[in-house]
Amino acid sequence: MRSQKGITLVSLIIYLVALIFVISTLSIASNFFFSNKSYLFNESRYIAEYNKFNMYFIEDVKNNKKAVVEQNGNEIIFEDGTVYSFVGEQDRGVYRNKVKICTNISNCVFSISTLTVNNVKKKIVNVNMEIDGFKAENEYVLKYW
Repeated sequence: MRSQKGITLVSLIIYLVALIFVISTLSIASNFFFSNKSYLFNESRYIAEYNKFNMYFIEDVKNNKKAVVEQNGNEIIFEDGTVYSFVGEQDRGVYRNKVKICTNISNCVFSISTLTVNNVKKKIVNVNMEIDGFKAENEYVLKYW
């Protein structure tokens, strides 16, 4: 009787196919991980600038009943005198009362519209902002009570 030591050619092929499958699955998973990691890194730069803007802007919107948009939508003036202005190609920033609060802003346009809900007219401030390709469009409701 012969000794049955070692592996056969068929089992060797099966082991290699399984190993190739495991390695390809791990490479695909790591590719997704690293591509998402760079995406999140780039997005976080834009989100930080937008959050700085929101932090100031929401407070002013909730404390004022009136606002006026001027300079082709690049400036908004609230009733308490607070001014937000976008300085375009010169330094790409958004200013709150002449203090720069955001940088790397490609475009920022303010507009005002009116919305009626249950016979109550609400003033809506629309902000369309672009931060190096990242576009954000938000609507803020001015104080109405």
